[in-house]
Amino acid sequence: MEKKFNKRGPVVRIGVIQSIDAVSLNVNQNAQIINQEKKVVGTIFPDQHIQLVPLEFQAGKLNYYIRIARLPEKKSAELIISKLKKDGLQAEIQYVGEVLEFEKFTMDNREYWVLVGPFKSFAAATEKVALFQDFSDQTVIKVPDQQPTGVIGLNQRALGSIVRIIPDNIKNSRITISNVRVGIEFHWDRLETQDYRGIIEICFNDEGKLIVINEISIEDYLTSVNSSEMTPDCPVDLLKSQTVAARSTIFATMGKHHFGQPFHLCADDHCQCYRGTRYEQEISAQAVDECAGEVLLFEGRVCDARYAKICGGVMESFENVWEDYHVPYLVAGIDGEFKIDLPVNTEERAKAYIDASPDAYCNTDKYELPKMLAYANHLFRWKIEYSREELEEIIRQRTGHDLGELREIRPLKRGDSGRLMYIELVGTKKTVKIGKELAIRRALSKTHLYSACFYVETKKQDGKVTHFILKGAGWGHGVGLCQVGATIMAQKGFSYQQILAHYFKQSDFVKLY
Repeated sequence: MEKKFNKRGPVVRIGVIQSIDAVSLNVNQNAQIINQEKKVVGTIFPDQHIQLVPLEFQAGKLNYYIRIARLPEKKSAELIISKLKKDGLQAEIQYVGEVLEFEKFTMDNREYWVLVGPFKSFAAATEKVALFQDFSDQTVIKVPDQQPTGVIGLNQRALGSIVRIIPDNIKNSRITISNVRVGIEFHWDRLETQDYRGIIEICFNDEGKLIVINEISIEDYLTSVNSSEMTPDCPVDLLKSQTVAARSTIFATMGKHHFGQPFHLCADDHCQCYRGTRYEQEISAQAVDECAGEVLLFEGRVCDARYAKICGGVMESFENVWEDYHVPYLVAGIDGEFKIDLPVNTEERAKAYIDASPDAYCNTDKYELPKMLAYANHLFRWKIEYSREELEEIIRQRTGHDLGELREIRPLKRGDSGRLMYIELVGTKKTVKIGKELAIRRALSKTHLYSACFYVETKKQDGKVTHFILKGAGWGHGVGLCQVGATIMAQKGFSYQQILAHYFKQSDFVKLY
């Protein structure tokens, strides 16, 4: 990546589609089609519709590893490797991340991963994960040994294994792409047509499908993110706090979050929502311009500034949702001025908290949201009821486990905000442990449960459970910035700096460019 950046910042690569059979697009101006050898292999004229398809495919080569630790210094990683080798385990260190040189600051997000393996398949690695429960991380990852290749075609004419669509005037370009999937696996999962500025690149994924990447300056990217993650009728200080958090997140995670893939972040809820230019309004650009280049720092490193829609009144700590290590700027806290004893990590405290309606900033029953954000109403507290048979089938489909007759959803451990970290699903055939937060939400819903902050009641007939009732709080993982809470803070007159200081404790600001 280039070393000198203008006021629009560095170029980032966003995976807007990760798997599709054919790419349908048109451009608002002349654009060249460039292949991997940087040769012009075609021209697209204004509003000419084209469809790019795979003609040939050669699979790449992947190795599978279990990542058991992510560390900022090499010495700690080497100590773990030494111990593993004494135990007869094959392990190695992978140095990942990126360095960007700015005029007054070096952005260095690199870290050392301790990897056990390789394994021949994802399933083979997954079978061994339980052996490493004492380590801070147990994530199966793919390490490319050889990238997939193939031939992309237009009207049966071979173009190359990588195709780039480069408009004559990138600044004023609009590339329209059909069938972009958004909200993947969530209840709003759908296909959209979206417009993008910048450059579009198309290449192959591991299954022979096509990947679509938007190459764009980070500030132009963020102009869409602040109004895709939230809505453009939100207060400008909310959009600015969202922008700084999103800018921090991409700098903190680039080269790591989608390790081994040809883009920095994806465009969906897994990373940050990015819907192209159609969601943007004038205030979207204003918010970006007024905080251009600003990120959050902790101890000299850019913060991985996580956020979720509604925390429910108490923010969660990082280690209770993801890897088992402490992140000092992502800690539990009260989202408002009400009083509550923290942590809310016992069954008694969690139930009392969920049954209450504290005066939290994100309390959608007490505060009115902008009209375009109304979809988040009524999720400060929620209730879902399943028949026993319905929930058994959901669990079977989502986890692959046939529990027989589901007898109990047993809480094992809760985080600081009351979110469940681990549960047991007790059936007549087997008992299965599920965790952490996202795995629980996936297991108990056809899409994703609103959050893991819930308790369970049952209805019984003749001594047998007939229905499970889940009563819960919030929407999302609850770590870091609460987007609805931040919206209400902005409506109350808090500045974006005050909002970010509330959600990201011990963090500082720096302007990179």
